[in-house]
Amino acid sequence: MITTEISIIENIPALPDGKRKYVMDKKYTIAVAGTGYVGLSIATLLSQYHKVYAVDIVQSKIELINQRKSPIQDEYIEKYLEEKELDLTATLDAEMAYSAADFVVIAAPTNYDSSTQHFDTSAVETVINLVMKYNPNAIMVIKSTIPVGYTKSIRNKMGSKNIIFSPEFLRESKALYDNG
Repeated sequence: MITTEISIIENIPALPDGKRKYVMDKKYTIAVAGTGYVGLSIATLLSQYHKVYAVDIVQSKIELINQRKSPIQDEYIEKYLEEKELDLTATLDAEMAYSAADFVVIAAPTNYDSSTQHFDTSAVETVINLVMKYNPNAIMVIKSTIPVGYTKSIRNKMGSKNIIFSPEFLRESKALYDNG
């Protein structure tokens, strides 16, 4: 992970004083897998500046988002969808979204099973497998709750250094506010 972060930072041009300018001059294409609180808040915020595909497996959520209506209760997301100019397209077509993406944000559910004391990471792995199939060069950012050591394990399993983890701490119905 540190190597990936350093290589990204090294590609940012230095200002005359030698400091790095952390401004995105490029418009990226970003796919966000999952449109729950985490995924939809990230997709909404990023779509102010970048082309964002919100990928989900629930048709009714896709239809609502494309009508600029939130499928979840969050007053800020609702307001942004209604009032802001967003480059946001919700889709069921994972192949199209992941193939076009520079980055794939993974916000898939990882329910904790208290009887086995394990997280169910199958939805995260499904997304990673699809990204590896359609666009293995995309940077995958896991926002889902995952167990300690999972990122290293999945990177080794997939043979990819393009998988990173960025923890998320959001309150339901305040997700956009907490991300902002």
